[in-house]
Amino acid sequence: MVATVARKNRLMQVEIFPDRLLNVETAQALLNELNTIRGITRMVVYGPRLPKDNPENLLAGKFNVSEKTYLEIMGEKVELTVQIGRIFVEMDDPAVKEKIAEACRKTLPFAFEINEGIYIRTQKTLTDYVRKGGKVDDISVGMFDPKAQPKSSCCSPKSNNRDEEKRR
Repeated sequence: MVATVARKNRLMQVEIFPDRLLNVETAQALLNELNTIRGITRMVVYGPRLPKDNPENLLAGKFNVSEKTYLEIMGEKVELTVQIGRIFVEMDDPAVKEKIAEACRKTLPFAFEINEGIYIRTQKTLTDYVRKGGKVDDISVGMFDPKAQPKSSCCSPKSNNRDEEKRR
């Protein structure tokens, strides 16, 4: 009985799990289709991290040459740092699931699965407070790269000055 009451407030989440990793063009086409669907509240692309240096450039003897790839999501350019293997989608209406399946059938030329579950965190954690400096809104809960180098947002300038004085 307690679980049913708790689930009423939670939005439905699905995972789009293609049989292959998506290239940039296919991912862009799928995201364009998903952006036209009303009822989607959040999306997260997930997959293995892209290498900083292109292996072909390394074999050719070119070092520190990186070409950034961007995806256009709802009119905004976002740098692609992962190779897309899964897409987590949060929606406010269960009927949107069929529209998502139709968008996948239209854009993906290979098999895929759509699974229901909880894939994006729904509650604020200590990590959110540390990474975002205590300013975490409900839409950005769980929406950061856990392996990214954090900026020092938890330390005040006074504590930095004290550390410098101790070193002298």
